[in-house]
Amino acid sequence: MATDTATTTSLLPPLSPITFEPKFPYSDNLSTLSVSGLAAKPQDERQRLVQRCTGETIHVENLMSLMPSWFKKIHDQSVLNEVNTIIDEWLKKVNVPEAKKSKQRQKGDYVIISSVFYADCSKEKLITLTKYNYWVSSLFSLSLRLQLPCWQTIDTNISQIFMFDDEIDPGGDLTGDEAGTRRICDQTLRCIDECLHPDLLQANFTAPAGSPGTVEMLYEILATMRPEMGPTTTERMRRQLHEYVEGVARQQAVRQDERLPHPQYHLAIRCDDIGVRPSVTQIEYAMDFELPDHIVEHEAVECIVLSCAKLSVLVNEILSLEKEFRAGQLENLCLLLVNAEDISIHAAIDKVKSLIQKHHRSCEEAVTRLPWTDDEVVNEHIRQYVQCCQRIASGTAQWSYLCTRYFKRGQLSDKWHLVATLGQ
Repeated sequence: MATDTATTTSLLPPLSPITFEPKFPYSDNLSTLSVSGLAAKPQDERQRLVQRCTGETIHVENLMSLMPSWFKKIHDQSVLNEVNTIIDEWLKKVNVPEAKKSKQRQKGDYVIISSVFYADCSKEKLITLTKYNYWVSSLFSLSLRLQLPCWQTIDTNISQIFMFDDEIDPGGDLTGDEAGTRRICDQTLRCIDECLHPDLLQANFTAPAGSPGTVEMLYEILATMRPEMGPTTTERMRRQLHEYVEGVARQQAVRQDERLPHPQYHLAIRCDDIGVRPSVTQIEYAMDFELPDHIVEHEAVECIVLSCAKLSVLVNEILSLEKEFRAGQLENLCLLLVNAEDISIHAAIDKVKSLIQKHHRSCEEAVTRLPWTDDEVVNEHIRQYVQCCQRIASGTAQWSYLCTRYFKRGQLSDKWHLVATLGQ
């Protein structure tokens, strides 16, 4: 474990005090939103939403200022450079089309995302966690987009980031293919069960002949992780990865539906399928400890994990809005609020920011209820676990600002104020 490789990042602008004042009262239950507009024909519903929002210019302050006290660390640049070099060599051997790999390297630096999540891990662990984040759609932009109605257009130049999701994205082999999606999900579940077998001697780390490249990748990644995880962490990871993969299949089914989902339902399924839980559990692998289930399942810890999952989704919904609108992906919470509540896109963004503030407060309050023990070593592990949850939420924003996944650098001010115009 190399704790001396992490330093406070110099890439972040100074964080100013929160000045946001919600323009609309927050509703604890999004099911109270008006849904009168949902009675229209699906295609008309989507067309109206596009017409209503096209040309609107949005202004978003630095969303990291909504989580001001949370850890914002990153490994030293020399470590990041070294890991990037290793990842470049590894990608040459990955059985995925070169065009997809080059897009991913161009649009998203997964060494950075792994570093902001696990800022105190060793270089060796950072390499493995970066490979994992190349495979999985962990805290951001679960892009299970399907073929869209003929009146919509897709910008084929928009990069699809995560390799597992890439099988199902527009232009991918499984776009709109429910049976094909089920097959790759089943192959992935088999990989998870074989690699994370409770008995290490019975685990299998060799992909069956003819497996998709994304499945081969996962066998390799889990083969590295499994020997360094305890039995409780291993089983927890196995269950959570199952939930994530099933969430992938469920999300595709949702996006096959002609009608836009209700905002409350959208937020709920995004929290389920965004992959926060396995990413949190990986802190135990990253920092070489294992928490017992009774601590991880404590109500305060559960509250923190769920709050940070929601924060990860909410931050992403705002920062990815321009890109997703341009791609014709209308299943974005900001757009769904416009549709369901009959409000402007500006008011919808304000509502999402008020949700960010609400769940940040919920997480902070839960920290006061943590199940501390008489063992200071265990208490330190609890602190590291909670800090990882917080880093996943704030790191979602940090990574989004540091890469070119969602917007161009020229759209940001020196204080990371974002200006974007919605257009097809």
